Amino acid sequence: MPRPVPDQVVVITGASSGVGRETALLLAEQGATVVLAARNEEALRTLDAEVTRLGGTALVRPTDVAEWAQVEGLAHDAVDRFGRIDSWVNCAATAVYGEVHRLSIEEIARAIQVILLGQIHGMKAALEQMRGQGQGGIVNVASALAVQAVPLQAPYVAAKHGILGFAESLRMELEHEGSPVTVSTLLPSSINTPLFEHARSKLGVLPQPVPPIYQPRVVAEAVLRAISHPQPRMAVGGGGKVLELVHRIAPRSAATLLLRVGKTVQKQQTDRPDVGTDNLFTASTGPGAVEGSFGQRAKSTSIYTTALEQHPQRIRVLLAAGAVLGVAALRRGGR
Repeated sequence: MPRPVPDQVVVITGASSGVGRETALLLAEQGATVVLAARNEEALRTLDAEVTRLGGTALVRPTDVAEWAQVEGLAHDAVDRFGRIDSWVNCAATAVYGEVHRLSIEEIARAIQVILLGQIHGMKAALEQMRGQGQGGIVNVASALAVQAVPLQAPYVAAKHGILGFAESLRMELEHEGSPVTVSTLLPSSINTPLFEHARSKLGVLPQPVPPIYQPRVVAEAVLRAISHPQPRMAVGGGGKVLELVHRIAPRSAATLLLRVGKTVQKQQTDRPDVGTDNLFTASTGPGAVEGSFGQRAKSTSIYTTALEQHPQRIRVLLAAGAVLGVAALRRGGR
C-alpha cells in the first residue's frame, strides 16, 4: 500500500504552471514533500514559497524533461535529499497548433520530445529508484486525446497516444514480475491552464480548449487519488469520457461527428490575435500561474470523476446492472 499522502516524497515535472503547480499546492496542503521540476526557475521559486507557506516541504530543481540526463539527475537529487521517491507525477507538456502541412519537422520533433519522451524519461528515472526501494507509484497526466484524435494538434495527439501505450506496457511488465510499483495514467478533458497562452500557434490566432472545460484542481485532485489509490487508467471530466465513448461506439464515424457536429476546428480557435510568444523551444517566463484565461467557462468539479471514475467498483456494478437489464429486455422481447 502507498504511504499516507502527508508522508510522501513526490516528484512533479511541469510544476511551474497548470496542473503540475496545482498538484504541488494541493500536496503542500496535505503536508507532503514535493520536488518541483520545470524549465521556468522563477516560477519554481514562487511555488517553493507558496508550498512552504501552506505547510509543505519543497526542493526546486530546474529541469528540461526532454533531456534524459537532467531527468536522471532530478531523480538522484530527490533521493540524495530525502532518501526515496514515493510518487512521481509527469505533468510537463507543451503544444503547437496548426495543420500538419504548416508545421516544421523541428516543431513536431520538439513537441514529441517534451510531451512523450519527457514522460518516458520520468517513468524510466522513477522506475530505476522505485524497483530498488521496493515501492512507489508513477502517475502520468496524459489526455482524453490519447484515445480519440482531434485536428490541429497532431504532435500533441501522437505524443499522448504514446504515453498511454508506453505506460500500459510498463504496467503489464511490473504486474508480470509481481512488482509493488504502480503506474496510473490520467486522461483529462480540456483544462483551463496556461498551456494555450504558451502554445505555438500556426492558426493566426490564439488557440483555446474545446468545451467542456475544467479547472486544474479537478485534475490535481485526481492525481492525489491516484497517488493514494493507484488505478491503471482514470478519465478526468465527463467531457473526456464522452469523447472516449464516441471512439469506442462509433470509431469510423467519430471523425465526422467531431468535425461536423462538434466543430472541433472552429472551437479550437479564439478571436484573439497570436502574440507570437511560446514555450516550445524556450522556457516560459514570469512567476507562473495555475489557471489560464478561460476561467469563466471552466467547471470547478466533475461529478462523473469523483462519483464513478475514482471508484472503479461502482462502474463495474453499473455495467453488471446494465447487462442484467439488457438480458431481461431481450428475454421479454423473445416472448
